[in-house]
Formats: sequence, C-alpha cells, structure tokens
Amino acid sequence: MSLLLRNRRTHFALWMGLGVAAAVAGPAGCLFPSYTFDEAEPSGSGAGTSSGGGSMTGGGSGANTEDCTNGVDDDNDGLADCADPKCTEVSCVSAVPEGWTGYFALYNGAPAGDPGCPSTFPVPSYQGTDGITAAPATCTCSCSAPTWTPGCAPIESITLSTGDAACAADTNCTGSFQIPAGWDGTCYGQGYFPGGQLTCGPNAEMSCSVNTGDPCSVSVRASRIAATGTGSCQPQLAPVQRPDPSWDLLGVACGGAPTTGVGCNVGQTCMPKTADPYESGLCISKTGNNACPAGPFTQKHVYYGGVDDSRDCLNDCSCAPAANGSCPATVSLYSDPGANSCVTLVTSFPAGTCMNIAGNPTLAGRTVSTPGAPTGGTCPASGGTPNGTATPIEPTTICCIP
Repeated sequence: MSLLLRNRRTHFALWMGLGVAAAVAGPAGCLFPSYTFDEAEPSGSGAGTSSGGGSMTGGGSGANTEDCTNGVDDDNDGLADCADPKCTEVSCVSAVPEGWTGYFALYNGAPAGDPGCPSTFPVPSYQGTDGITAAPATCTCSCSAPTWTPGCAPIESITLSTGDAACAADTNCTGSFQIPAGWDGTCYGQGYFPGGQLTCGPNAEMSCSVNTGDPCSVSVRASRIAATGTGSCQPQLAPVQRPDPSWDLLGVACGGAPTTGVGCNVGQTCMPKTADPYESGLCISKTGNNACPAGPFTQKHVYYGGVDDSRDCLNDCSCAPAANGSCPATVSLYSDPGANSCVTLVTSFPAGTCMNIAGNPTLAGRTVSTPGAPTGGTCPASGGTPNGTATPIEPTTICCIP
C-alpha cells in the first residue's frame, strides 16, 4: 500500500511495503489506491487579504487595516471603528432626534466660497441662503411731449440783437434792434446798424468799445415768442426694475456618510468628523423655523429657499402743467437803409435761435412771420414712488453640535 501527501507547494511520498513472504489477505498482485490531501490556507499574519474597503481607515502596521466606518474589527485587535483608538477621524454622535433629519456636514459662509461637499459627506442634501439685501424697485416717471391750447405772446415781445462774436462765443459788444410798440411783424427799419462799424453805433450797449477792433455784426439773435396757452402732458411710468437680491450667507448641508460604524454607547452613532471650512460639529435639519431640540445640537442656523418679492411702484406718476413752450416764427433781416424797406435780404432764421453772418453788413429792415401754434416745452414729472419688499421664505432650521 502507498500513501501520497500533497499540499499546494510541496510533494513528498511515503512508501510502505509488506514482505512478500508475509501472509496477505487479498489476492496476489492487487493494487491499492493512492490519496491526495489539500492543506488549509494559513491565517493570522500570513498572506491573507484584509476585508472592508471603506474610505476611512485607521492607522496601523498590520496586514489588516481598520476601516473605521464599516462596523467590523478589520485589524483583529478586539476594537472596531469608534472604539478603536486608531480611528481618530470618527467619533460617537448622539442619535438624530425624532422629527429631524441627519447627519450633515454644514458649510455656512460666503456664497462665493462654496467648497462643494467633502468626500466623507458626498451628497448635497440641502442648500439655502440667509442675510438678504434687496434694493427698492427702480421707478422712473416721465411725461410725454406737451399738448398746447392756442395762445402766443405778441410779436412785440420779441428781442433782436447783433453781436461782435459768433453764436458759439461770448460777445464783447452787442446792439439791440428797436421794436415798436404793438408791432405786428411787418417790415420795420427804424434804428438800423450801418455796415462796417466796430461799436454798433448809437444802439450799442455801454460795454462796447472801439478798442476791441471787432466788427459789430458777426451774428444776430432773436428771442423766442412764448406760448401763452395751456400745455399738458401724459404721465409715463417705465417698466418696474427689480434688482436681484443678494445674500450674506450660503448654507449647504452635505449628507451621504455611512452610518454602519460601531463602537459607541447605545443611542449613539459612529460618524466621520468634519473639518474646515465646514462647521466643527455634525448637524441635523428640519423644515421651518424651529427651536433646536434638547441635546447636543444647540447651534442654530436658519436658511431660506425662496423670496416673496412684492417690490413695485406706486401708481402716483403725474405731470405738472407745461412750461417753456414757444410759437414758431421766422425772423428776416434786410440791408436796405431806407425807412421801412425790406427788399435786400441778409438772413432769415427761426425765432429763439442765433445766426452767424459774414461781412459785417448793414442791418436795417426786419420782419417776423405770423407765429404758428405753440410747441415744445416740458412738463415737470413727479411720483414713481417705490414700495414693497423682498422677504425670504421657505425656512429650514439646521442645528449643529458646537
């Protein structure tokens, strides 16, 4: 009979013979079977593979590393997760109170500094804001162009003058044309300005001086003929502009951490710790503005999920009566020196404007056309008062361990 013992790495044979001369119970030449045995894999510190595979592991030099969140004593030291002093990245946390949700790592800071969720709490479970700033609505009230009833000041109210500087410059010397009382705008030539003068003659103002060396007639001006009718405007309120609200604080609650860790007292859960920029302790949440529950979750934060924006403008835009309207008319100046002679035209221009002229000509006869219907002017606007506010709504309370 032969017996062969074999493991995975070595083979060795043991042969045992019985004397040929010995008495054998079986018939001569019978063969006995050979047997093969597999030896079991060694345990302990040999080549075995550690279990677990969680994201948080305690330190250690053994072949098995402690996974601090899976509820298993991976390194076989008799201590698992929060009970294992090597698991410094987890701690025991009181149970989530009834009616609340948790656990969360909370970012509570400037909206621009949002770091996203950490790998230990990878799921963004809630986001809200606090500390609203909302400027009032922008309300712009204006008035349409005026509509006038008939009415113009008499033509005799117009003033005509000549000056020694162009329209866009300041004059040193000016002279005023005579306007007869009750003038109806027909040709009138008394008190004229001869051409080539440097001081504008007897009609010149006291400030004129021959020392300037400037010709008298470089430009001519005519005042407007004022509207005397009643002008009115329609109020116009521009579409309401509501500036976007801004927020001082952003709250992001991150969840999704495993709750399978062990090693805590009854009523507690072994959870990953938080780190900056998140709040130092874990948090719980509840819809609404609530008092924090009894226990360790005492640091209260309230965030809001929406805005009730009632900002608007009062319907109080109005327009005062129009002012500064005028009646269009054309002023014409002639160089004919004869009394009341208007034949040789020098220039024509609208009342209420200035016209440059060349050659320092004689300016004598003048006419003003019959004024047209009133036009122009403006109505002072008032009103357009903002009202209402932007109020945060949909509160959520988050309470954290300080």
